[in-house]
Amino acid sequence: MMTPHYPVSQATPTVREPRAFTRLAPLIITAELPELDLLGRALLAAKAADDIPMLVRALVDHTIALQNRRGLETGNRQPILVSVLNRRRRAARTWLLAVVNGEIERTTLYAVAHQWLPTLAGNVDDPAELRRQAASCIEFVRGAITGLIFDAPADNLLGHARALHVLEIVLGLHLAAVAG
Repeated sequence: MMTPHYPVSQATPTVREPRAFTRLAPLIITAELPELDLLGRALLAAKAADDIPMLVRALVDHTIALQNRRGLETGNRQPILVSVLNRRRRAARTWLLAVVNGEIERTTLYAVAHQWLPTLAGNVDDPAELRRQAASCIEFVRGAITGLIFDAPADNLLGHARALHVLEIVLGLHLAAVAG
C-alpha cells in the first residue's frame, strides 16, 4: 500500500513588527476626583484581596531587583538591611490594600506620593529616578493584578473589564500623584 504524496505548500517568511508596550499614563488630578464604578471596585477587591501577601512578596522582590540593578550601574552596591525590608513590606502591603480597595482620596494620594512609593523605590534623592522607580512598581502591580482579574475563563467578561477599568484609574491617579 502506497501513501499518497500531497503537495507541500511553502511558507513565506514574514517580518514581525515589534509593537511598543502601552504603559499606563498618569491621569490628571483635578479638583473633583473621578467616581469609581462600585461593581468594578467590588470585583477588583474580590479577585485580588486574598492574594495580597503574594503580591507584597513579589513587589518587594521587584524593588530589590531594581535597587540591585541601580547599585550595579552606579557602582554603589550595598546589602539590603532587614529593617529596610520590613519597611518596604509594610509600605507595599498598605499601598496594595489601597489599590485593591480603589482608594483615591487626597490623603491616599499624598501617602502614595510621599510615603509608600518612595519607600518602595528605596528613598532615592533624584526626583526623576523616584518617578522611574515608582512607575516600574506601578506597572508591575498593574500586570500582576490584571492577571488575577482574568485568572479564569468566564462566560461574560464585562465585570472583569469593569474591575480592570477601576484598577487603571486608581493606578493612573497614583502615578500622577508621584509625578507631581
